[in-house]
Amino acid sequence: MQLKVDSGRYLLIELFFMQKYQAELIGVLFLTLAIGLTSSPLAIGLILGTLVYLFSDASGAHLNPAVSVACWARDEISTRQLWSYLMAQLSGAVPAVVFLWWFTGGTYAPMPESSVGTLRFIALELILSLLFVLTYLGMMYPPRRRKNPAFGFVIGLVFGACYMITIPITGMGLNPVTTTMFIVADTLNNGYSYYYLPVYLIAPLLGGLAAVFIYGRVISPGKDRS
Repeated sequence: MQLKVDSGRYLLIELFFMQKYQAELIGVLFLTLAIGLTSSPLAIGLILGTLVYLFSDASGAHLNPAVSVACWARDEISTRQLWSYLMAQLSGAVPAVVFLWWFTGGTYAPMPESSVGTLRFIALELILSLLFVLTYLGMMYPPRRRKNPAFGFVIGLVFGACYMITIPITGMGLNPVTTTMFIVADTLNNGYSYYYLPVYLIAPLLGGLAAVFIYGRVISPGKDRS
């Protein structure tokens, strides 16, 4: 029991005092605000690209659990670091959603169109999450690729392009932490979007893991970390 308490305390210390987790918290906060305040994929993509430039040196600018899980699967971060990343991202999304609820007077509920079946919903979320995470890995690893000044722009551009596809079909998904908090707020506001939470939560994570497999087999075979 003492070990569990000490581990939890250490995670909290990491979350609030280590630069990388502060960067994730702040980055996800601004990304969540952007998603909640505009439905423009271009604006969201530009903001994400800017956040990647701002926080790539501090934390790698994951800003998305699907990216963090992919980096963990590639052994770029440890299991303990993964949990700290996820806690930091959640800690950024919560105040952003609370602010949006107050600022807009309502809650945003990501939901697929009624004509979109479950399999199509899962497929689109998984495939476009795969594309986005694959783009992230291709731009960020090995670290020498970050010397290309366009890396943040490309990541933001691809995310915005993915949103252009998903918004009219499955809503603004592709990021488990932002969609989870939007759905929690909507549920507290008597909404019913919680029905779609499993897909919004799991499909991007599976897409991220698939991206790791493709990246390792096709784009950058081996462990090139230089």
